[in-house]
Amino acid sequence: MTAAMRTYGSLSYEARFDQWLIEAIEPHVAIRLKQLFPRISKSRSAPFRLQGTSDVAADLEWFLTRYPMDMSGDDRQRLNNQSQRFFNDQAEAERILAPSAKPRHRVGLMPGQIQRDYQAVATNLIEQVRSLMLIDDIGLGKTYEGLSVGLIPGALPMVVVVEPHLQEQWAEKAASYIDLRIHSVKGTKPYSLPDAGIYIVKYTQLAGWVDVFSQGWVKAIVFDEVQQLRRGTESAKGAAAASICAAIDVRVGMTATTIYNYGIEIFNIADMIRPGCLGTKTEFQREWCTTDNQGKGIVKDPDALGMYLREIHMVLRRSKADVGQEARQLKPDLQWVEPNQKLVEENEELAISLAMTALTGDFKSAGLAARDFDMKMREMTGIAKARAVAAYVKMVAESGQKVLLFGWHREVYRIWAEELVELNVVWYTGSESPAQKAKNKQAFIDGEADVMVMSLRSGAGTDGIQHCCSTVIFGELDWSPQIHKQCVGRLDRDGQQEEVFVIYIVTNYGSDPIIIDMQGLKSGQNQGITDPGKKEGDYQQAPDRIKTLAKAYLKAQGIKLPERQNRVPSTGEQVALL
Repeated sequence: MTAAMRTYGSLSYEARFDQWLIEAIEPHVAIRLKQLFPRISKSRSAPFRLQGTSDVAADLEWFLTRYPMDMSGDDRQRLNNQSQRFFNDQAEAERILAPSAKPRHRVGLMPGQIQRDYQAVATNLIEQVRSLMLIDDIGLGKTYEGLSVGLIPGALPMVVVVEPHLQEQWAEKAASYIDLRIHSVKGTKPYSLPDAGIYIVKYTQLAGWVDVFSQGWVKAIVFDEVQQLRRGTESAKGAAAASICAAIDVRVGMTATTIYNYGIEIFNIADMIRPGCLGTKTEFQREWCTTDNQGKGIVKDPDALGMYLREIHMVLRRSKADVGQEARQLKPDLQWVEPNQKLVEENEELAISLAMTALTGDFKSAGLAARDFDMKMREMTGIAKARAVAAYVKMVAESGQKVLLFGWHREVYRIWAEELVELNVVWYTGSESPAQKAKNKQAFIDGEADVMVMSLRSGAGTDGIQHCCSTVIFGELDWSPQIHKQCVGRLDRDGQQEEVFVIYIVTNYGSDPIIIDMQGLKSGQNQGITDPGKKEGDYQQAPDRIKTLAKAYLKAQGIKLPERQNRVPSTGEQVALL
């Protein structure tokens, strides 16, 4: 007589929550389970719950070969089916991505238009996995890859979500590329939509159209510059996007920059595109993030997370080198200039007061002061070097080179306008209407302007200026290195024929030294996740940037730091205060 197999607990499927429930598990087996699934808290006792995804099923089935558990026949069959689906999907995705594979090209493009092989690979993978984050290098044609989702059987009608200033550009490219009727959605108040294959909507319109797009008739959705959803459902557009995605089968997010600040942003985006792929937010933070970062969600091993996202085919990333293109960007050049502190003397007293309050105030006052101090110091830094920046731009422009100049503050823009009055300057900042931005961009392309001033965060996805300009000058800096990368990508993209010169004009005054020092952590977060294994240097620890800036500023002013300092609230806490 055969002895009954020993079991170490029970495993059952909860259909209502789409979770696997583990009960009555023996203590030593629970320790092993937590090692395999770090998303389970080490301090938690049974019962345990795990998401009902196919990759979890594959891991559970493997675990059961060593530690069998009591299961119903139906649940055992479900686990086996899910696990097998995972391996089948993996095999098919690997076949599509194999270098030797010949990609399947599709009909439906306008005469004379073609898909490049690597673009066809993206379409084929999207058809297979149904949800994907496409993070190809800037300039590889993600616009066309997004539009090509419309070639997938059953993916029409589809919605493309874009930044406000890019709706017209997307509509023009769509009309020339794919043989479908295109409609650009107008306003935030729903109206009877005309028949179309592709509806192009702005992020700022999503909340108004959420009820229309979540009724089930939309079959696919593509988010351009998906980092706009990095705050998740905390923002109105994020909440609307989540509701719409829940009713749609094919979901794609596109960007070259998944992370602006810290790795928690990758969770917010991934969970929107493929809900549950990284567990719950709490599970993600427990499994992947450090515990001493004031809730910022710093990923402790970006390489490992990047490899995991690739293993489950949540991410597809190709560099220019991967597809046979050569990056045109030369090594960035830092030009150090002397600050003109006379221009900011009247602001010094306020800055000192804000810095002291940020370090010593109570929770609320410190949070508000830290926010105001950050904004004031960056503005003062920009003003202090504004004339030196303008002089450098003038020198480059008068040598015959067109210049793309990046800044942020209006007072800095005012000084630049005064200093560059002899040049033809056009503006692409936050003050112009979409129509005026398009007109100014065209004037720059047509040779009617020598310099285009663009806001650090206003030109994502802008195309065309790479044909007329190859010099980028940063007159002000952003806290996020990925913003700088996006800015350079306006010129270093498909169609650029010249080497791209990138110049950062910096000073030892104000926020510049701290921003330069802080770039390491954030770039480390994004580097590991987008390009696991490609090291650019050791990652820095995560200082509180405002507290660091406040200390450095007070020290530069010869002011003794207060002995007792309060913790500066995190960015999220500061937002909550407002």
